[in-house]
Formats: sequence, C-alpha cells, structure tokens
Amino acid sequence: MKHQPIVILGAGCAGLAAGMRLTKRGYPVTLLERADHVGGLAGGVRINSNTYEYGPHTFHTTDPEILNDITTLMGDALVPYNRTIKIKFLDNYFKFPLSMRDVLLKLPLPTVIHAGLSFLWHFSIGTIWRPKVETSETVLRRYYGNVLYELFFKTYITAVWGITPAEFSPAFARERIPRMNILELLDKIRLGAQNRLNRSVKTDGYVEKVEGNLYTTRQGFSLITQRMGEQVIKQGGTIELNATVTRIRRNDNRVHTIEYVQDGTTKRIECRGVINTLPINEAIMMIEPIPEDDVVQAARALKFRALVFVGLLVRKERVLPSSFMYFRQHSFNRISDLAQFGFEIIPAGCTLLVAEISCDVTDRVWNDDDLAKQAVLDDLIEEKLLTREEVIEMHVFRAQHAYPIYTLHYEQHLARLLRFFDQLANGETAGRQGRFAYINTHIAMKMGYEAAERLMQKLEKS
Repeated sequence: MKHQPIVILGAGCAGLAAGMRLTKRGYPVTLLERADHVGGLAGGVRINSNTYEYGPHTFHTTDPEILNDITTLMGDALVPYNRTIKIKFLDNYFKFPLSMRDVLLKLPLPTVIHAGLSFLWHFSIGTIWRPKVETSETVLRRYYGNVLYELFFKTYITAVWGITPAEFSPAFARERIPRMNILELLDKIRLGAQNRLNRSVKTDGYVEKVEGNLYTTRQGFSLITQRMGEQVIKQGGTIELNATVTRIRRNDNRVHTIEYVQDGTTKRIECRGVINTLPINEAIMMIEPIPEDDVVQAARALKFRALVFVGLLVRKERVLPSSFMYFRQHSFNRISDLAQFGFEIIPAGCTLLVAEISCDVTDRVWNDDDLAKQAVLDDLIEEKLLTREEVIEMHVFRAQHAYPIYTLHYEQHLARLLRFFDQLANGETAGRQGRFAYINTHIAMKMGYEAAERLMQKLEKS
C-alpha cells in the first residue's frame, strides 16, 4: 500500500500546494485535474499567445513559509505590483475599500450629512446592542450606517449573488467586505503596534486583508500555478489533465479507489490516501457507498455562484482608470484591465479586458456565448471606455463553482461535511471549493499544506 499514490482531486492552488508538500516528503502523488491546465480559479486561459485570467489575482502574504516558497520558486519572474480598485457609482469613481474622503467629496452634501448621522447612530448602537439574529445586512449597517449600506451594498450584493444581504450569514460581511478605512485605522490602534509582516496566517475563519507586498508576473498569477505544477513533477509527482473524477470508493472510513474519465475512457487508480479540493458538496455525492442521510442533506444545502468571463483583446494600451473596477448597473459586476497588471500582451500597444458576469447555471447567459459577448460589449461602449472598432477578438470561458454562497446557517451544514472528512482514516479536504471558504490564493496554498500534514499524520497512525 505504501507504494500506492496519494491522489489529489483538483490542481488549483490548494491541490498544487498539497502536492508540493507531499512530494517533498517523498510520497508518491497523482493530481487529477479536469481542465487542460493547472491553476483552477487562479489559472488562466491561453488564447492566441495571450493569457486571460479568471480573476484579478495577485500574490501577497505575511506568512513566512508561503512567502519563501513562492519567491524561491518564481525568482525574478515575480515582480512588485501596485493594485488600484474603483467603483463606478452616480457618475463618479469611488476608491475601494470606501474612503471617508471619497464619501465626503463625491456624494451630494445632504446625502453626506444623512450618511454621517446614520453611520454614527448605527456604529454607536452596535457597540452596546446586537440583534438576536445576525445577518450580513445587520453587520453592514453597523459598519457603514443604513444610508451607505442602501447606496453601495444592498442592491449590488443582491444583483451579484442572487440573494439579499439579509439572507447571508454574517460571515460573508465580516470576511469579504472591507470596512471603511477609518474603521480599519481604529482596529489597528486597538490591536496595537504589532508586527504585521512575517506573520503566519490562519486558515480558519479567515478575514480578508491585503497584507504584505503585492506581486504578479508578466503572465499573471497563472505562471505561479504553472511553476507549482512543474515543481510537483520535478519532485516525482504526476499530474493528469483532462481527468474528470466521477467516483470516490471506500471501505468504511478508508478510501481505496478513485475513478475518473480521461479522453472518453473510464480509469481507476488505487490510492493510499486522498486530498479533495473539488467542491465539497459534489465530492460527497461521488462517494460510494453513499454517506449517511444527514451528510447528504448537508451537501445538498450548500450552493455555489457561477461566473461567466468575457475576455476582450482591445487595440488600446489601457482602458480602465484602475487595475479593476466594480459596476452596479451593467451585465458584468467586475472587469479587469490586464495591462494594469503588467501583463505581456500581443500585439504591442493592446490590452486584455476580462469582464465577470455573475449568474446561476440555469441562467441563459451561462450557455449563450453570443449573449454574454454582446451584453459586455454594449455596456463598455455605453461607458465610453472603447469603441466596437477597437475590439480585435472576444472569448467566453466559465467557472461553475466560483464563489461559495454563505447563506444563513450554512456553517452547520459545512461543519457536518468537514466532520465526515475528518473521520476518514486516509482522507482530507482543502481549498476554496474543498472547504467551502471564500479565500485568497495564499490561504488556499496554506490549506493545501495543512491538509497534506494532517493526511501524513493519519497515514502514520494507520
């Protein structure tokens, strides 16, 4: 059995990191990846010598181990980067996270006064009283006051996610929506002058903060995941692309075989252990014999939000006034200008745009390339960001499990699924999809390392 490989399901950041850790320790490893390239949501689609990324990813972390591993792996290919983000609202560009200066100078004076009073009221009340049932709506009102909540967040979140903030767990607002910068300053004062660099990060209950220096490459984040894959292979591992996992077979609490389809052929691989980074709810439904009813019901309760990406090669050096932007009333909710990230783009003098359309897989835009392209192009022309003649080519690509949806009480369902994996004698789960966690790339890497360590401990005991 010791000669059988540990099989890692998925070759995104978490799977690749787990593969790097295991192969470094001398374990035989096989990664199974459904796509024709590694990277998952941190990868990129290579079309006509250009790389269109799935999102505006940059590498940053204060974790010394992750930082050392990636900087060593990338060498001179890793370059410093200064990220800028804007929100288009009321015909003005607002910085993101919201700054007090922007709110004061760019909103109408009566709105500013009303927003200020609302903020002070909700902030003060929030320090002495909390509602019986917390939701993302109650948290955002406490962070921003009701006026700014209604202006900037309520309708936008509903449009992007398909549910209202009142239907979200408070974890969504706490972990994913930055507080207004004056509140961040108060937090730093409260926490004291601790060293915020060279500090190990925690993966449980991670709250997003852009800490540490930001880096990218001339090919974007996808070059980092590509190098991680090369490192796995260099250390003796195997990566199987175009491999769709269909079954996870077990005897009691031990996984023994993974079944997958590659090039139309069903294949099986006997394994010593398994690390899952596929969507945890879908992985549960692949397990045979099928788990207990409460585990299956918990899996069915978790949902993901999908994204349709529309990539454009544009005959302009830059299109956006920032690295990426959020829009509230267009077909896409976010768009990146890859020239702002320092990408090498062919031909010279052009840029790549990647617009993101949030949807469900039942929506028409999920299956209709022409609809997605036309909607994005019309909105960009309406914004006077480009003309139809400046567009050289357009492409559509998709991510079905882009974002876990933190609905109210999702934590209970997720906890049941995580307990199931904890009880496997030779199984673990990690990553954004594998632990249903809305996290950044460096946290996914850290999760991969941690899953590998937990699995090695389990194998030593068995």
